[in-house]
Amino acid sequence: MVLILACAGAGCVQPSEEEAEAQLCRDLDELGVALENMENISVGSSVGDIRDGRDQVQSAMESVRSSADQVANIRVDELNAAYEDLDQTVQDLPDDATVVEAIQTIRPEIQAVRDARQNLTAELNCTGQ
Repeated sequence: MVLILACAGAGCVQPSEEEAEAQLCRDLDELGVALENMENISVGSSVGDIRDGRDQVQSAMESVRSSADQVANIRVDELNAAYEDLDQTVQDLPDDATVVEAIQTIRPEIQAVRDARQNLTAELNCTGQ
């Protein structure tokens, strides 16, 4: 009982299913924005800028994973796999690649993450998608 009260006082109360789903929808929105930013890097950018964009996507994915843990019966395996492929592709980019080459290389992986994100968004019936 003391542990429950201490947890409640510290703010570690589990959100309701509706709250958890709403948070996951918001985090999926943020992931969409991060993917968009990563793909819309200008020609004057560098591979380092693409890696910075990947870091933004990584942060958004961490939020999605955390939120998904709070939602019953939600599977993010497809999204995780697509993200891991994107992450590996960005890691494998040669430092001397042009931005155009890099974007062409990562575009299919970005699209795969987008598709998996959209599937999850549809499964959750997120509004505004």
